[in-house]
Amino acid sequence: MSVNIRLFDLEATLGDVHLDREELEQLAASLGSRFDNILRLRPNVAPSEIESPLDSIDWYALGYRNLCRQQRPSKQLSYACGDYYLQDAGSLLALAAGQVDTDKSLPSMLVCDLCAAPGGKASAVAEVLGDGGFLLANEPIRSRIPPLLHNLARTGSGRFAVSSLDPEKLAKKVPGVFDRVLVDAPCSGQALVGRNRQSEAAFSQKQIEHSASRQRRILAAATMLLKPGGRIIYSTCTFATAENEEQVKWMIDSLGLTPAPIDRLDPYRSPGSPASYRIWPHRHACAGSFAASLSQPLEASGALMPRLRKTQPVKPEADLSNWYHGDLSTYRYFGSGVNLYALPSDAPDWVESVAVAGPEIAYKTGKVWKPAHAGALRRDSLTPSSPPSSGIAIQHTDVDSETARVYLSGATIANSERGWSVVMHAGRPLGWIKSDGRIGKNHLPTASRWQGQAKS
Repeated sequence: MSVNIRLFDLEATLGDVHLDREELEQLAASLGSRFDNILRLRPNVAPSEIESPLDSIDWYALGYRNLCRQQRPSKQLSYACGDYYLQDAGSLLALAAGQVDTDKSLPSMLVCDLCAAPGGKASAVAEVLGDGGFLLANEPIRSRIPPLLHNLARTGSGRFAVSSLDPEKLAKKVPGVFDRVLVDAPCSGQALVGRNRQSEAAFSQKQIEHSASRQRRILAAATMLLKPGGRIIYSTCTFATAENEEQVKWMIDSLGLTPAPIDRLDPYRSPGSPASYRIWPHRHACAGSFAASLSQPLEASGALMPRLRKTQPVKPEADLSNWYHGDLSTYRYFGSGVNLYALPSDAPDWVESVAVAGPEIAYKTGKVWKPAHAGALRRDSLTPSSPPSSGIAIQHTDVDSETARVYLSGATIANSERGWSVVMHAGRPLGWIKSDGRIGKNHLPTASRWQGQAKS
């Protein structure tokens, strides 16, 4: 009986996107499945460098499935080293629509991820930005910012900042500045039922209409953020046409956007909706997702408010030269007095006016400043295609695989250096220790630690 109800609800939800009875039943059955996350590789990491055997994802060049179920990807040293990120395969569709899957694919673009937490898409963007590119990761809900910052720090990039503004307020502050705006919109979440993150209420008309109304408000703000010629990548994790294809039609009819199709995504094109694509759980072994690509016409114009000027730069209280080398005066600093963030000097001049956080370089506990975990991982001197490097820290401690596992469990490790050092494995930074010349005290954040010693 429940299957028949679900089939009826599914058919109503899909509207003009028609599936025959057999496939509708396959979709209904798949909604209770929980699919394994895939590996989204860093652009400069080859599949052969990963411990597990992999199989490529057709719709995303950097996505791979783990073929060895005995090996947990989250407990591999290559994951701790930031060689890959774990996420549902369906969520890669939006990145593919935004062409965020090749080396330096967004070289000098200004990108806004408007609903950024927990950072799966934002971190992918940060990994492919070249010199002159910059990411603003906006997350309106403050409690979601810590995991967003953690995932952005794992990229080693310094070319990002985090804001926490309602999309309409952000659009009023920095209108017309972005080349790309990613909108992974709050939705009814029908694709999350199998992950126990949503109930069958996601298929109710009331929930769908509520979500669609909120999405239109967010999309209107996203359009204001675009430069003429810029693109919106709109995505959801739901199947409802009211939140997907009908929103694309609304953006074209009401916001004046034009379809910007991605030819290589043609196999996933949604029938009857331009530049719109779907991934299905029963066809593609993932939770399922929708993505669309639309452009702001080049001739678009409007009465844009003046851009905010750069705020007065902060002079760091901490003596950063104790931990980091290079010309530290070339950074732009901002922070709260407890957290200090360091931007590249060529970051857009409005960033400090909207940012609440960024690439953390130091933090204060009591009256004592300490180097931040993100500073240990930072790879400023690198382009996305460069090999791994020791980054900007002065002192490093190279460790073997066994010692790396001990460190990742949160334990101390033997170390003959004195002071702060970045623990390195295979040329990749893991985090800080502070050593007295014998023992290195572990300063790895709890979120980065393994629970117990893991196997490679």
